[in-house]
Amino acid sequence: MKKIVFILLVLTINILAQEYTVEKVSGNVQALIGTSENWIKVVAGQKLNGTDLISTDEKSFVQLASKENRFILQSNSALGLNSIKKMSLNDLLLALAMEEIRNVPKTKSNQFTRNTAVYGSEVSVSKPAPVAVSDIGLKKINGAKQLAQNGFTESAILVAKETFRKYPETKTQISDRIYFADLMIKLNLMNEAETELNLVSEQTLSGQDKKDVTTRLDKIKEANLKR
Repeated sequence: MKKIVFILLVLTINILAQEYTVEKVSGNVQALIGTSENWIKVVAGQKLNGTDLISTDEKSFVQLASKENRFILQSNSALGLNSIKKMSLNDLLLALAMEEIRNVPKTKSNQFTRNTAVYGSEVSVSKPAPVAVSDIGLKKINGAKQLAQNGFTESAILVAKETFRKYPETKTQISDRIYFADLMIKLNLMNEAETELNLVSEQTLSGQDKKDVTTRLDKIKEANLKR
């Protein structure tokens, strides 16, 4: 447990050090800054910090740059900027263990849940329409996929697992859950992939979905027998 706490402290320090500059914006892009629950419009030249959350609408995107990374968040997506980072496999396993500890029943609330911390200063701009609670989970899954597509596979898996927990409606997105299980298999995280696929199998599945899940579970069983 001490090791897990130490890793989380190190990750927090790294998040504090991250600052992003908005290089380009197209369409409607919004952000939650620090602990504020009010969405603001994102504009070119704006500075954002590691724990800020950004969201893009249909036919919108934002290009971000830090000292380490350049990232484009495409349309209909949401992402906490602290997720745009490389993680080691060991760090991912520790984070997934913590995610399981946090896997408790969601409190009844009309507000969506997100990681918050007091970083950065308020940006004074007009308040746009809020992002709907029902949309943010699906947008975060889209954001996690883009992390994977840009080489941040471990971070993508963690964001997806967190999103499936915090936004129960996303658990019915079978193809998305299989997508992230496949990422686990590619990283040779067979036990984690098997656990995820067994959870998927508890959902109401179409014939093709059942076949896809069974095929992957058989692949995992075969891989475990060869160990």
